[in-house]
Amino acid sequence: MRCVSQCIAFLFVPLFLRSTDEEALANAISVGASRYHGIDGVILNAGILDPLCRIGDDTPLDSWKRHFDVNFFSLVTAVKAALPYLRKSSSGGRIVFVSSGAAVKGLAGWGPYNAGKAAMNSLCR
Repeated sequence: MRCVSQCIAFLFVPLFLRSTDEEALANAISVGASRYHGIDGVILNAGILDPLCRIGDDTPLDSWKRHFDVNFFSLVTAVKAALPYLRKSSSGGRIVFVSSGAAVKGLAGWGPYNAGKAAMNSLCR
């Protein structure tokens, strides 16, 4: 039996920016696509877990909204910005969502985080 392996070279360009800044995120994706002649894949890994809270405590609603802005809506923004380039990719384009076990089995005191990651899981299905 003969084994054949294939080496595929790729370029991984991490972006470090405020994920809730829609314009900066869309611009970074556009600049990357222009510089590297397209985008073949996107790995989405954004998340915050602060503060810990329960739905019945006095955590302000703004805290819940901030969690969803980072843990969910920033991913929607990135997908929308990357899709035109992914659709043109000769390799078919791929999106990888990095989630958490907390999305499936929520942890006490992590209400906003659990819910935001669960929403992300539903989006990628």
